[in-house]
Amino acid sequence: MSKELQRSGSIPGLRLASLATFLLLPTLTGATFRTKNFVVEAPTAATARAVGERAERERLAIARAWLGKELPAWSKPCPIRVKVTQGNAGGVTSFGFENGRVSDQEMSVEGRLDRILVSALPHEITHTVFAAYFGEPMPRWADEGASLLSEDAFELHRHDLIIRQVLGRRADLPLGRLFQMTEYPSDLMAFYGQGYSISKFLIEMGGRPRFLAFVRDGGRKGWDDATRVHYGLTNVRELDRAWHAWHTVLARGDRTTVGRDADGAVVRAQSEDEEPVARR
Repeated sequence: MSKELQRSGSIPGLRLASLATFLLLPTLTGATFRTKNFVVEAPTAATARAVGERAERERLAIARAWLGKELPAWSKPCPIRVKVTQGNAGGVTSFGFENGRVSDQEMSVEGRLDRILVSALPHEITHTVFAAYFGEPMPRWADEGASLLSEDAFELHRHDLIIRQVLGRRADLPLGRLFQMTEYPSDLMAFYGQGYSISKFLIEMGGRPRFLAFVRDGGRKGWDDATRVHYGLTNVRELDRAWHAWHTVLARGDRTTVGRDADGAVVRAQSEDEEPVARR
């Protein structure tokens, strides 16, 4: 069977940089640290160890949060290349898929080490958990949007602000179009912000297992059908309206409810002074 390729990543700060930028990282000549599932190349031994140990902890925690269980050990470790700078953190992970499984994967992260550990690395590790679960490329909006939920409170708040700005200038895409996208658009920040927001909304409405089932069924059977089955809404257009209504409630700072899940439960809109419910 032919091999499928996918590249996923986190974006550094507020820059609209292409993810391909991270493929241009120079070959590192520093230290290497090996764990059960990762082999880290970094400028110093301390940095390599910090990234490797954090990667293992994140892999365990993120798999448990999303799948309810640990992932089995990979047959070969995932390489992580680390470039420490004074800038914001970002990264990219490339995958090969063959016969419904990940055939190879590699990761690059860069930025300040403290931001790599709490932002870029959890984001990229989430991509690896999704890749292992689906065994094929995940829809772009869901892969990036849901991976953002693994980042720290600073990044979650930043993307809450971004999606408010996107909606304020009416730059959001209809969900029917967003769900079909296979490539990154030119307005990368808007794309990430909207993917993050709709992922957060769906998880609040029905939890993580339902979200994963929705994404899988949407890609295979159609998004209208998946919306009816998993969220009790007529189609993607109605889901789009419910998501916009949820944001309207958030903008007012209310604690009222909007929408319903597939079991008839109401969806609670979260006010700005609450902890994000989608955090690990």
